[in-house]
Amino acid sequence: MRETLYIRLGATPADDVEFGTAAAEVRSLAVRRGTLDQAAQLAPGRRVVVFVPSADVRLTTVAVPARQLARVLQAVPFVIEDQVAEDVETLHFAVGTRQADDRYPVLIVSRRRLETWVEPLRDHGLRAEVLTPEVLALPVGDGHWNGLVNAGQAVVRHDHWAGFACHADDLHGYLQIAAGEHRPPLHLLVCGDSTTDWSRLDWPLKLLPGHSSALSALAAGYFDGQAINLLQGAYSQQKDLQKLWRPWRLAAALLLAWLLIGVAGLAVDNARLAAELRRQDQANLQRFTALFPSQTRVVNLDAQLEQQLRQLGGGGSGGPLRLLEVLGQALAATPGLKLGGMQYRDGALFLSLGAPDLQVLERLRNWFAGARGATLDVQSANAESGSVQIRARLDPA
Repeated sequence: MRETLYIRLGATPADDVEFGTAAAEVRSLAVRRGTLDQAAQLAPGRRVVVFVPSADVRLTTVAVPARQLARVLQAVPFVIEDQVAEDVETLHFAVGTRQADDRYPVLIVSRRRLETWVEPLRDHGLRAEVLTPEVLALPVGDGHWNGLVNAGQAVVRHDHWAGFACHADDLHGYLQIAAGEHRPPLHLLVCGDSTTDWSRLDWPLKLLPGHSSALSALAAGYFDGQAINLLQGAYSQQKDLQKLWRPWRLAAALLLAWLLIGVAGLAVDNARLAAELRRQDQANLQRFTALFPSQTRVVNLDAQLEQQLRQLGGGGSGGPLRLLEVLGQALAATPGLKLGGMQYRDGALFLSLGAPDLQVLERLRNWFAGARGATLDVQSANAESGSVQIRARLDPA
């Protein structure tokens, strides 16, 4: 599995960020502090998970009859409209998986605030796969709450889909508001240096071994199934890919058209070559039957040709083989010339040929006038019934 690049954003876009990489099964990481540009250098080939300040994100649950995520996202603003003071058009909603009570957990953040996180990431070439508030990176406690304190800020997760963020000095008051009449124990991670006397918190408290940084603690506690990705709807990866894809659609369409034309051209060429091979096979068959009229049934042309050559006493490169090759060339070069019969004796081929007129015979003689590797001796040429019957002898040159 791919490694993960974890990034923790600051309160403002100008703040430095914390970042570090970890293997899929290992959540301990060496954390660095620097710019997004420095973090982006570690992104290639890695999954990118980004934690954002919880103070800017509200958590709630809603009951929506729809089951498909797209329909739930459409319905949530109308269901939740009476619970928020802002115009829902200015808010972004992200939905988790449906719970056992048929309610959906929902994250609410202003679109303007979300843009202050998304735009710098995009500007630095970082394509986050997950963008989630810090509170949802804390583990869900079993009979207790989990909290994190770093740089004077506290984040507490007190239920699967409930939590809060506050100043560390205000932690007791927020705990009372969230707990009501109950006082569940708080397991608290204190990251970095802290001068706070936690014994004065007046709350059942267990201080956990600290991490060197908040990002290290968040990466250790983060699991996809216990978090909600803010990158939904207009901010989903699919939408992001569509934005990247849009300028290239024309070029891609042209490339696809070019590929289709190329494939069609190859198909035409293949069909043409296949037809040419069929014509060559038919021509070879015609030459064979012309050379060996007794062979009325041809099953295996190569084997039968070899057999006929052996019977003629030639075989290999000697005997009549060269004469047959020259004869085949002569027949192909002289349209209208037909082979009626042939005998091989005394080292020569004795031929019975047919032609429509004497001009064909003249073309045959002219062809043999060149260096053909054989000489043609026309012994007789009789014109009768609109054709010319030719007797000739073909000797090696």
